[in-house]
Amino acid sequence: MALLEIDGLRVSYDSVEALKGVSLDVESRQIVTLIGANGAGKTTTLRAISGLVRPRSGDIRFDGESLAGVAPHAIAARGVLQVPEGRRIFARLTVAENLAMGAFPRRDVRGIAADRERLLELFPRLRERLSQVAGTLSGGEQQMLATARGLMGRPRVLLMDEPSMGLSPLMVDSVFETIRTINEQGVAILLIEQNALMALDCADYAYVMEGGRIVLSGPGRALLGDEKVQHAYLG
Repeated sequence: MALLEIDGLRVSYDSVEALKGVSLDVESRQIVTLIGANGAGKTTTLRAISGLVRPRSGDIRFDGESLAGVAPHAIAARGVLQVPEGRRIFARLTVAENLAMGAFPRRDVRGIAADRERLLELFPRLRERLSQVAGTLSGGEQQMLATARGLMGRPRVLLMDEPSMGLSPLMVDSVFETIRTINEQGVAILLIEQNALMALDCADYAYVMEGGRIVLSGPGRALLGDEKVQHAYLG
């Protein structure tokens, strides 16, 4: 049994069917990537897992229990957290306040303090900017903060939507290094990423989406050698 199981997921926006029977698994401690063109249904998949959109049919199971009808905050409390596209930090709050918001559902004061310290070691630039208003951070720093805020909730699965978007090549390398580090610390990751080369290289397993369907899957590095994937996503 996979840690996160999506089975036959269908999602519609009015009369438009965005997901047409999507099935995928994320095993414990895996990095799984979902690649595809804009509009393929990748973000909708993450939003359905997070409880932000309600599927028309199909099921989402986390650790063997269905998430159908579970509220987004309760899904997060169970250990499925999302780092959304575009960061979406609390721009008017400080870095420290953003981190505190990530731990809002928790009551274990010592655990929160320990996690904050661990994350400031992972992202030392954030330690230097704890009192800085988050909206004044650079794009790379905002991505660090969005990721750290998500990790403050102690996820077992972290959903990451386009973490390298708009960043310099140097920062993109840093983002993927961080993804590997987070995974090595025991967090499973479901990653949406336009940089298919980097995503496939770091993923244990990958799915390719087209038109709301999974059309191809396999080990990440194996798909790097697939002619169709190379032509469509790797130039």
